[in-house]
Amino acid sequence: MPAFIISTNLKKAEIPIQFCSEATAFLVRELGKPAEVMLIQVCPDQVMTFGNSAEPCANITLHCIGVVGPEKNRELAPKLSDFIEKQLGIKKDRSYTIIYDVDKSSLVWNGATLD
Repeated sequence: MPAFIISTNLKKAEIPIQFCSEATAFLVRELGKPAEVMLIQVCPDQVMTFGNSAEPCANITLHCIGVVGPEKNRELAPKLSDFIEKQLGIKKDRSYTIIYDVDKSSLVWNGATLD
């Protein structure tokens, strides 16, 4: 599954053309899930602030089945923050990332739940 969703106040033109493929490759390495099931979504041009400032910022979610959890999240946190800063130029202190471990019965794909 994983679904990686980024809402940001960056303009669409500021999102590198290769961002989705780079994000897919990053998550394949870090989560061990195949690229064929990876969903990457970037929502640019959002009206948003962080700390009452309109400097580049983001609200990020990562949904995954069975790989994430307290230990993996601690390992993933600095890598994910570095990736976002390098790829999008959003400073580490200008975003929140929420990581969800999704239960198989809560996910529908191809007309059925995954349990």
